[in-house]
Amino acid sequence: MRRTCTRLLLLAAALTTATVMLPAPPAAAGTGISAALAFPAQSSPAPEQPEPEPEPEPRREPAPLRQPPTQAQPQPQPQQQRLPRAVPQPQPTRQSPPAPAPASEPEPQPQPQPAPRVVAVPPPAPAPPAAAPRRNVAGERPAARPVRPVQRSAPQDAARQARDRAAERSRQQAAAARAAGRNAAASDKIRLAWEERGRPSRMAIVRTARVDVVADGRLTQQVPLRPGLVTLPLLDRSLPPTWLRQTADTALLDATVILTPGTTMDIAGDASGIRTLALAGGPSTTDTASLYTGGGRLSLRGLTITSADPATGQPLPPSPGRPSIVVTGHGRLDATDTTITDLGTPDLDTTNGHAAVAFNPASTGALVRTTLARNSTGLELSRSDAVHLDQLTVSDSTSDGIVLRGDRGTTMNDIRAERNAGNGMIVTGESTDRPITGVSTAHNGVFGLAIIGQTGIQVIGVATASDRSGGLRLSRSKEVVVTGFSATDQSIGVFTHVNSANLTLDHMTVTRGRRGLVVEKSTQGLALRDSTFQGARVAGVSVGGQDVTVTGVQVSDSATGVRIERGARTVTVTGLRLRGGHDGIVATPDTTGVLVQDLVAEGVAFDTVRTFSPDTRIIGGHITGGTTGIDVGAATTISGTVIDHAQEGIRSRSAQLVHADNVDVATTALGINAAEGSPFLLTASRVHALEAVRGQVGQAGPNELSLPPLNLLGAVGIPLILLAIVLEQVHTRRQRRTAHAYRRPPPVLPSAGG
Repeated sequence: MRRTCTRLLLLAAALTTATVMLPAPPAAAGTGISAALAFPAQSSPAPEQPEPEPEPEPRREPAPLRQPPTQAQPQPQPQQQRLPRAVPQPQPTRQSPPAPAPASEPEPQPQPQPAPRVVAVPPPAPAPPAAAPRRNVAGERPAARPVRPVQRSAPQDAARQARDRAAERSRQQAAAARAAGRNAAASDKIRLAWEERGRPSRMAIVRTARVDVVADGRLTQQVPLRPGLVTLPLLDRSLPPTWLRQTADTALLDATVILTPGTTMDIAGDASGIRTLALAGGPSTTDTASLYTGGGRLSLRGLTITSADPATGQPLPPSPGRPSIVVTGHGRLDATDTTITDLGTPDLDTTNGHAAVAFNPASTGALVRTTLARNSTGLELSRSDAVHLDQLTVSDSTSDGIVLRGDRGTTMNDIRAERNAGNGMIVTGESTDRPITGVSTAHNGVFGLAIIGQTGIQVIGVATASDRSGGLRLSRSKEVVVTGFSATDQSIGVFTHVNSANLTLDHMTVTRGRRGLVVEKSTQGLALRDSTFQGARVAGVSVGGQDVTVTGVQVSDSATGVRIERGARTVTVTGLRLRGGHDGIVATPDTTGVLVQDLVAEGVAFDTVRTFSPDTRIIGGHITGGTTGIDVGAATTISGTVIDHAQEGIRSRSAQLVHADNVDVATTALGINAAEGSPFLLTASRVHALEAVRGQVGQAGPNELSLPPLNLLGAVGIPLILLAIVLEQVHTRRQRRTAHAYRRPPPVLPSAGG
C-alpha cells in the first residue's frame, strides 16, 4: 500500500511539472482543479495573438482500482488532495486536455513558456456533470487513457490466493456436510423401514423418480425411474437381474417392494400377460418378498398372487418367512378379479402373525370379486378408512378368515367366510359405527361371526351355517343390535357372555343345531324379539343371564323350547309359541323373577311348562295336548290359563303354595294332581276330567268340577272305535285264508248195494 501511494505522488508531481510548462490562458475558464486555481494577470512586452480555442474535452473519471475478492483494499485519494499545500502552478488554458498517464500521454504542442508562479491549492470541488467530448485543434478526439493495473506484491497475491482456496474448501466442506447429513437421514429412514419389515435381504423402494435398491439394509443403487404407472416390466428393468424373473405367464418376485407417496404400481393380467405373480419366501423373515403400498397405490386385476419357494417353486407352508400384502398408512389397494393364496404368517409365541392382506391405519382400497384361500389370516382391517368389500370369499385360512379391528366406513356386500380354522369373521378393537352386513359363514372351526368388546355395533343380514362352535358370539359387548341373523346346523346359534349388556336380537332364524340362543349368566340386559327356532336338539332358547325378555318368539320341534338356567334373574317370556318338541318352558331351581305371559303351545309331547323357580307367574296362554300342561315344583301363581286335550292338566310337587285362579282345564285323565304335602288353592276355575281333582286341593269361590265334556269323550272314543273296526277286518281276512287252506272233505255216502 505504501509503495502504491508513493507511485501516485510521483505521478502527481510529473503532472504538475508538465502543467507548469504550459502558457497561461487569456481568461480562467477551465474546470476541475484548473478552474479552482486563481492566477493573476501576466505582463509581457509584446502581446501575443491567442490560439483558436479547441472544443471542450469530456471529463474523464479515474478508473477504479480492482479489489481482491476476499479483502477490501482502501481506495486511493484523488491526486489533488495529496499535492502540497503550496505548489507553483501556471494558469491552465482551455486548450490543455486532461493529463493522462505518463506512459500513454501524447506529446504536447510547443507553447511559449511563461514564468512559474506559486499558488495555493484549495480543496477539490465536486465533479460537474459530464460534458460533451473535447476535441483538439485538429478536431480529433484524443486517445483514451489506459487503466493501469494495480500492482501487488508476491506475498499479498499468495495470501489472497490462500484465502480464496480456504474459503472454497470451507464451502465445499459445508456442502459435503449437508449432503452427508441428507444421506445419513435417508439411510436412517431406509434402515428403519428395513427393520420394520423384518430385515429382508432384498428390498426395493419405488419413488416417483427413482428406485432405491437396498441389500441387507444398505442402499446399494439408485436407478432413475420414468414418472407414471409402474408395471412389472418397468420394475424389472430397475432391479438387479435375479430379483424379478419372468417365465411365460408367471413372474417370481424375490424382493420386498415398498411404494412411496405419489407412486402407483399396476399389475394387470390382461395387459402385462402375467397371470400368476409368485412372491418368494422361506423359513426366515429375511427371505420374505412382500408388497407394501406405503403411501402409494397398488392395483391388481385379473391375476393370481401366491407364495413360492425359490428352490422348488411350490407354495410355502405357514412360516415366519411367508410373504404378505400390506396396505400401510395413506396407501391404497384395489384388487379386482384376483385370487390371493398361500400368504401370511402364523401367530407365534414371540411375534404376532400377519394376514395375507392387511389394511393398516389410515389405509383404504377395495376388494371386488376377489378370493383369498389357504392363507394364515385371510384379510385384516386395522383402523382402516372406507374399505369397500364386494363379492369377497375368504376360505381355508389357518386362523381367522376376516379380522375387523377398529375400521371405519367399511362397506360390505356378499362376503363369504368358509372353512377357516378360526372364526369366519371377528370384530374387535375400537368400536366404530360401521355395520356388519351381507356376510355369510359356513364350516368354520370356531364361530361364524365373533364380536368382542364392541359398543353400539349393528349386525344386519348375517347368515351362518355348520360352524363348529356356533354362529354368532357376543363377548364384552354392549348396545349391540342384531337383525335378520340366521344360523343353520350350529352348535349354538347365538352365544352371549363375559359381561355383555343391553343386547337386542330381532328377527332371528335358527334351524336345527344343539342350542338356538345361549344367554350366559354374566349377560345383563337382553331383548329377544320376533325370532324363530326350529329343531334344536337341546334347547331353542337357554337363558342364564339377568333382565332377559323373550317376546314374540316361536320354537318348534325342539327338545326344550325355553330353558331358564340356574342363576337367571328377571326373565320375562311373552307371546311364546311352542309347537311340538319334548318340553316347552323349563325353569330350573335357583332362578327368580320368572314371568310367562300369553303362552301358546300345541302338541308338546311331555311338559308344556315345568318350573322349579320360586314365585313363578304364569298369566294367560293356551296349552293344547301333551302329557302334562303345567308341572310346578315351587311356589307358582297360574292365572287365566287354558289347558285342553292333555292327559294331565296341572301337577304340583311344591312344598309351597300353588295358586290357580280362573283356569280352564279339560283333560282326558286328571285335571289337577296335587302330590302329598303339596298345598294347592283353586279359585274361580273350571276343571273337566275323568278325575277332576286328586290330592289335597283347597277351593275358594265358584269352581266347576265335572267329567270331561262329550266332545272330549267323543274325541277319545272315535279312535278306539276305528281301531276296533280295523282289527276286526284283519281278523276276518285271516280266517278266510285259513278256512280255504284246511277245508274238510265232504262225507262219503253209503252205496246202494251195501
